[in-house]
Amino acid sequence: MKEVERTRKIQTKFWTTPQEKAQLLENRNRAGYRTLGSYLLKMGLDGYVVNIDFSEIKSTLGELGSVRSELNKIGNNINQVAKHVNHSHEIDVMDFYILEEEMKSMRKQMEKFEKQVVQTFNNKINQLEGN
Repeated sequence: MKEVERTRKIQTKFWTTPQEKAQLLENRNRAGYRTLGSYLLKMGLDGYVVNIDFSEIKSTLGELGSVRSELNKIGNNINQVAKHVNHSHEIDVMDFYILEEEMKSMRKQMEKFEKQVVQTFNNKINQLEGN
């Protein structure tokens, strides 16, 4: 049998689990390569790995719990005012003033939270672009 003249003369092998092999094949298909070898060679030579630390984002998103809690409190206050108005058919100006102040506070917290999330994501993007 005649030996084929190859550009690449060194064969490389490695071991995988069935799940890893399935993931490699799925990634190959998504990338549009016909053979696993050509996909792995391309990724090994030209590809890159991005490791992102999401701990800052997780801590920022952790504040969402406190915002949600405040929102629940405001919702409870609105329900109390609505019950009072339904039963007495009177509107207490002070109740609405308190409710309005709580809504303003909530808006400020939401704006602060949104700015923190955007800033955290921008920082991560800048870190990635710097790599």
